[in-house]
Amino acid sequence: MIDLPRGLGRLDLRVAGGLLGLDLVLLAIGIGYGVAVALDPSVHWPPALRFDHDWGLAEMLNYVKWLVAAGALFLAWLREGALLAAAMAATLLVAVADDAGRLHEQGSIALALATGLLERHGTIAFQMCELVIWAGLGLLCAVPLWIGWRRAEAGLRRRALGTGLFFAGIALCAMGMDTLHTLVGFYWPDRPLLSGAFMIAEGGGENLFLSLLTAQAVGSFGRAWPSAPEPARP
Repeated sequence: MIDLPRGLGRLDLRVAGGLLGLDLVLLAIGIGYGVAVALDPSVHWPPALRFDHDWGLAEMLNYVKWLVAAGALFLAWLREGALLAAAMAATLLVAVADDAGRLHEQGSIALALATGLLERHGTIAFQMCELVIWAGLGLLCAVPLWIGWRRAEAGLRRRALGTGLFFAGIALCAMGMDTLHTLVGFYWPDRPLLSGAFMIAEGGGENLFLSLLTAQAVGSFGRAWPSAPEPARP
C-alpha cells in the first residue's frame, strides 16, 4: 500500500502490479496484431486476442476492473454511509454498462440516423453523436455526484478526487484518442500504421488508467480509512 500525495488516497500495490502486468502482456499482443494486420490485412487473428474486440481478453479484464472498483466504493458506502461513495459506485457501473453493452456506439448510430447527420456529414457523424451520448451519460451521473460531493467531508473528497483523476485519464483516452483514431482513419485511410498507433494509444491508455483507478479504489475505499488522531489533551 502506498499513500498518494495531497491526501488523494492510497494505491494498493498488489492490485496495481497484477493488473498492470496483465495490461502490458495484452498490450504487446495487441501491438503484434496491429502490425500483422498493417502488413497483411488478410491475416487471421483470434478474436479473443484482438485489442479492439469488445469481448476480447483485454476488454473482459476491463469489465472486471470496473466491477471491482465499484464494489470497493459500495463497501465504503455501506461502512461510512457517504452518498458520494454510492454515487461514484453508480458512475462506474454506468461506465461498465456502456463499455460492455456498447451504449455509446449503438446510441450514436440511432442518433445519427434519426437526426439526418449521417446523410449530411457521412460516417464521421457517428463519432460526433458518440460524443453527444457520452455527454448525456456524464450529465446523468453528475447530479448525484455533485450532491454527494457537497455532503462529503474533506478527507472523503480528497480520496474521491484521486479516483476522479484516474477516471479523467480513462475519459481522455476513451473519448479524445478515440476521436483522433476515427479522424485519422477517415481522412488518411491509406495510413494504417498511423491509425493503429492511435488505436493502441486509445486502448492501452484506457486499460492502464483503469488499472490504476481500480488499485486506488481498492486501497482508498475497500478498507476502513484511518480516522484522524485526536488532539492531545493538556
